[in-house]
Amino acid sequence: MAASHAAVFTEVGKPLEVCSFDLPEQIEPRAALCRVRMSTICGSDLHTIFGRRREPAPLILGHEIVGEVVALGVGLDRDGFGSPLRVGDRVSWSIMVSCAACAYCDLDLPQKCVKLRKYGHTCCDDPPQLTGGYAEHIYLFPGTAIFRIPDAITDEAAAPANCALATAVNAVETVGLRRGETVWIQGAGLLGLNLVALCREADAERVFVTDTNPQRLELARRFGADACWNSADPGIGRIADRVREHTSGLGADVAFEVCGSPQAISDGVAALRIGGRYLVAGLVSPGSDLGLDGNLLTRKCLTLKGIHNYHPRHLGQAIQFLDRHAARYPCAELVGAAFPLFQINDAVTAAASGRFVRVAIKPVAV
Repeated sequence: MAASHAAVFTEVGKPLEVCSFDLPEQIEPRAALCRVRMSTICGSDLHTIFGRRREPAPLILGHEIVGEVVALGVGLDRDGFGSPLRVGDRVSWSIMVSCAACAYCDLDLPQKCVKLRKYGHTCCDDPPQLTGGYAEHIYLFPGTAIFRIPDAITDEAAAPANCALATAVNAVETVGLRRGETVWIQGAGLLGLNLVALCREADAERVFVTDTNPQRLELARRFGADACWNSADPGIGRIADRVREHTSGLGADVAFEVCGSPQAISDGVAALRIGGRYLVAGLVSPGSDLGLDGNLLTRKCLTLKGIHNYHPRHLGQAIQFLDRHAARYPCAELVGAAFPLFQINDAVTAAASGRFVRVAIKPVAV
């Protein structure tokens, strides 16, 4: 029986261990087996590794993945775009698979399915075991939304699209961004950078970005932000005041929280105009108390919404966005370093350093 290697997380404080797993002898109907070309390290992976979130262990982490189809189960012959799907195709896929029958699936929230299975979040004691991206191969469950990647899109741009960009597409759709609006993006990580590009292509009037990392802010400028402010600068003052100054005193139409800091919320609410909308996507840790004065919500007639992950259709839209627009943005610089699978712990150290927007794992030379 053929074998495949994968890096396994067992417990906090212990290095990931590269182990060998048997490849499945048979592929279920509508399932697939892919060779992993590239997997990038998401912030949520680091949260698991360093104990800031709990996941079932042992676990093969990694959900931002580009792969190449090795085998297709019976009945799987079309991708999410309706195009033919064949062995050898370069693909990406949704972060999760749902049952399509529970109450949340019926509410068009498959990412909240009661039988949800997420790639990079599933215990590898259970078959089919190879369900994370820090591996040479990955097994895709039946019902996974799989999308072929156009040739013009690099692996470096495509890999994180099935997390950050697809989530940003969901955020823009959910908040209902309109042409000519002013936007404040709190955070210049990958979510924030993708939001800058999406807002630019949606014809936002002005886009402001805040972060504490000067290099990320410079990258946000290159993605098209009109103004970037370092919120850690003691001389900057309250950012909400800056936003109002740049909007003739009215405030922003839309704000996106993608920085993961609960303290950002009160400033965001203060910076919004009357009738403004606020989309929260970065507060994924328990205990994120907003400390918010509800009087401001009511008197300013604000809309506050939260999202978590995305609908599979958002990944298709993300790939189409990259196909149309990636050449206009410095997407090639998002992956700042790449490591082979057997140097997984060096890759984790590099990702945790904050020096790079993304660090990649390349299990096999391509």
